[in-house]
Amino acid sequence: MKNQNSQYWRYWGKTIRFGEISEELFYHLLPYHCLDVAAAGWWLLAPETPLSKRFCSQLSVSPEWLRRWFSFCLSIHDAGKFAVAFQGIVPNAPAFLVGADPRRPYTVRHDTLGYALWRRFLCPEWQKLDPPCEAACAGEWGKILRAMNSWMELATGHHGKPPSKAPVHLQHFFTEQDELAALQYVVAVSKLFLHGLDLGPLMDKALKKRLKKLSWAMAGAVVMADWIGSGIDVSRYKSEPVDLEVYWKEYALAEAKRRLEEIEGEKPTVAPFAGIGRLFPFIESPTPLQRWAADVPLSAGPQLFILEDVTGAGKTEAALVLAHRLMSRLPAEGMYVALPTMATANAMYDRLGKAYRRLFEDGARPSLVLSHGARHLSEGFRASVGLPCSPRLWG
Repeated sequence: MKNQNSQYWRYWGKTIRFGEISEELFYHLLPYHCLDVAAAGWWLLAPETPLSKRFCSQLSVSPEWLRRWFSFCLSIHDAGKFAVAFQGIVPNAPAFLVGADPRRPYTVRHDTLGYALWRRFLCPEWQKLDPPCEAACAGEWGKILRAMNSWMELATGHHGKPPSKAPVHLQHFFTEQDELAALQYVVAVSKLFLHGLDLGPLMDKALKKRLKKLSWAMAGAVVMADWIGSGIDVSRYKSEPVDLEVYWKEYALAEAKRRLEEIEGEKPTVAPFAGIGRLFPFIESPTPLQRWAADVPLSAGPQLFILEDVTGAGKTEAALVLAHRLMSRLPAEGMYVALPTMATANAMYDRLGKAYRRLFEDGARPSLVLSHGARHLSEGFRASVGLPCSPRLWG
């Protein structure tokens, strides 16, 4: 799988230039970056993880099948970077790499370019080649490739929104060499991930419907895998051809596992629910709503509760009591609180800051994140992460 004559070795996936420190360009070849992201997905969807169990349950597929198939999709998430238009955004690249083409400016994002390349070139051209799947699927190869479209839309749309489906003229962004390189790469990684894998499930219309319901959650997993895979340290960049299977087994998997463990750290253990008083020591006499939240019977699976009461009835505390009870019963590790405005989110962040640690065992170190775009303006958030107070503007 090394094949140093393959054109895909001439494309970078990640680059960095240290400016004043050094004008030298450090680059990580595109095939390696794609495999880094696939490796992150490989660990995120390990069969024993809650995420894998959730996806497999909702898609009705086996963990082993989903892991291999999803990793393959991730391995071509950045197919749009094979465009000379994208490659040209780095000036003065080494001669070995594909150089800029002034006739092909980078005016369409690489996620959209990747999906367009799949639909317009890779899918029809790959259909002409020998399939990597079992012989039983060979006669259905064209149908299988077309069934991949929804998955490729997920994989290429890895920057927070689906790729645009507006018409894209490939020749405005890709040369024939770019297209050939992308096809060579896709065929190579298909042998790595798909050999011996039954791709027949892709033709199941019921699976396509189930995927549609789960698409935004899976898109989130794609984004997470891309973020983890993109965090590789520059000291680990590789610019020389290495057999793809060797890189996958000896570099990508090990680095992705290390990164994921570093990010996750030691997972805090959810504490058993021990009454409202432990969670909120200031509550001496719970309201009727709060008592109901502490005592209402819970079922074993997902549940929906709608709490309505007058102002001052303690709805927030009641909701947190229910959330804590669910966390202690289900395979849940935390909660997400969605609020309609940044102001209400800021206020809730301050309130949760006084109680969230009591959701977990003593000594645990859980995290609390304010995730809206203007969190740097929240004094509570800045204080919680050790930043100085925001400067006040006068005038």
